[in-house]
Amino acid sequence: MSIREALADIKALIAEENFHGAYRELGKIASPDHEFPIQQRMARLMRAIPPEALGLRSMRIALLAGCTLDHFAEVLGFWAALKGLALDIWMAPFDTIEQTILDHESGLYAFKPDVTWIFSTHRDVLISVPPGADAQMVGKVVDAAVDGTANLWRAIRKGCDCQILHNTADVPVIDVFGNFEVNVGWSIRSLLRSYNLGLAARRPSGVMLFDLDHVAALYGKRRWVDQRYWYHSKHAFAFGATGLVAQQSAAVLSAMAGLARKCLVADLDNTLWGGVIGDDGIEGIRLGSGADGEAFCGIQAYLKALKERGVILSVSSKNDESNAKAPFLCHPDMRLSLDDISVFRANWNNKADNIREIAELLNIGLDSLVFLDDNPVERELVRTYLPMVAVPELPEDPVDYVAALVKEAYFETTSFGDEDRQRATYYRDNARRQDFASSFTNTTDYLKSLEMVADVGNLDPLRLPRVAQLIGKSNQFHLTGTRYSEAQLHAKVDETVVYGRWFGLRDRFGDNGLISAVILERRADAVLHIDTWVMSCRVLSRGMEEFIRNEIVGLARELGCTSVTGLYVPSRKNTLVAGLYARLGFSPAGEEAGTTHWRLELDTGAPGLSTTIRRRTATKDGLVATS
Repeated sequence: MSIREALADIKALIAEENFHGAYRELGKIASPDHEFPIQQRMARLMRAIPPEALGLRSMRIALLAGCTLDHFAEVLGFWAALKGLALDIWMAPFDTIEQTILDHESGLYAFKPDVTWIFSTHRDVLISVPPGADAQMVGKVVDAAVDGTANLWRAIRKGCDCQILHNTADVPVIDVFGNFEVNVGWSIRSLLRSYNLGLAARRPSGVMLFDLDHVAALYGKRRWVDQRYWYHSKHAFAFGATGLVAQQSAAVLSAMAGLARKCLVADLDNTLWGGVIGDDGIEGIRLGSGADGEAFCGIQAYLKALKERGVILSVSSKNDESNAKAPFLCHPDMRLSLDDISVFRANWNNKADNIREIAELLNIGLDSLVFLDDNPVERELVRTYLPMVAVPELPEDPVDYVAALVKEAYFETTSFGDEDRQRATYYRDNARRQDFASSFTNTTDYLKSLEMVADVGNLDPLRLPRVAQLIGKSNQFHLTGTRYSEAQLHAKVDETVVYGRWFGLRDRFGDNGLISAVILERRADAVLHIDTWVMSCRVLSRGMEEFIRNEIVGLARELGCTSVTGLYVPSRKNTLVAGLYARLGFSPAGEEAGTTHWRLELDTGAPGLSTTIRRRTATKDGLVATS
């Protein structure tokens, strides 16, 4: 079927109000490589689907640029929808980046964006020195350019409580000195590269760089700019690059909204090695030597790198378990070990059922998963029965597997820290807990046997990045959907009116790390209000909900409050906590536009809820056990 025939079929699905079907089909045919007219047609079809029918998360984007972006904004909306976002885009007047930012009466601040995107290109970077300039002069000029950009970030922050996205400079191919430019610091190419590095070094919390220079390289620098359209209508990149820029930036926006994928589920035979282990045996599979063998090693090396940066790896394979695990244990060229795999499922079950079970064991949504399988039949089965799971098409040649996976930009992130390094360990330990739980006949005995200890502390600079990350990425256990950057949390939490608490959990199987945070506001009417409450789903149903509720009540009493209040703002992803407040003893206190209000009166007792978790308090000198 041609792309135009597919688009006609999708149009018919929309006319029948089969919106989910149309959305799935658009996802199947979407490619950043389509020519601009096809990108436009796909975007217009997506706009015909009501966002509320798909449960997309709204995001307000202010777009400031010194180039023409009307055509790009249209296509960006399409790619963002595929990533789970419904964009509301406000565009500043053409070529008024500084004026718009510095005028706090401008439309930017009236719009109140979630993200302000400074879509600058190399033409917006005022940076040059005379040929032959010394290193000192070069450094001063680069620093001045970076300072100017940082000042814009600060100005936005003064007038707007939003995240900021800023492009790196796309280093041009047109030069004067040719290859010699890379040898000296004063050439335009070297200056712009130094500027880009300077932005990264000076980037504060709440500011993300969009690597436009990298996207230009992906597309091909020689064809990145069509000078005809720059001179005619100030289009900064070729029309043919529109889909790629939109797809890559939509992935970043999705990560900023906490919607990036978290887990890759991989097949084994002809996916992680060549051949069928059950038929060919250890000696017969292709891994290590030869072109195919090296390609499969490359795939494994890439997956291991994903795991080391925080992506959860799991396996779903149609195999006997002993055969499936043999290469991990015995083959000298395996790059992955069993310790890299959080959940290993090798059986003869339907792969969709295995994947559903993996999601349940990990306590993450199906829309957090990516399924990698060489077999088109298995891919289509999973797409059919689990449409929320991302299933990339794989080419026939394993040499191209990594490129096909990278192209989809599933695993964008906005931060990286110790929690990310340890994530595979956390989830592997969780699987061990699940197996351990199966030996008990009642939940209470199981929870007691875990010997759980919770660490509790005030929000401090050390934990601030992780708490901001948890708030940004949590969707299922997130009662209000609020999003705060590090800078916003630092400004908000003062421990006199607004209080921040973080919680960690450890047990006999290991440390779960920092798994929950609450932001609490003391109000004038003797109320302690729960502004934000998030928790990692990997610790659900172990008593942490009750433990944290008790901590909140304890703080309320300490502050002289007579009640605790909270909101539940329903979303497509947080139905998990719809009944949380009722379960924790709160009473309904009204409803407004779908948001339910809850209240817990302390003067009627509000006794502590039963939990098997002991408490340790975090202090400057370490952790002190208190109960």
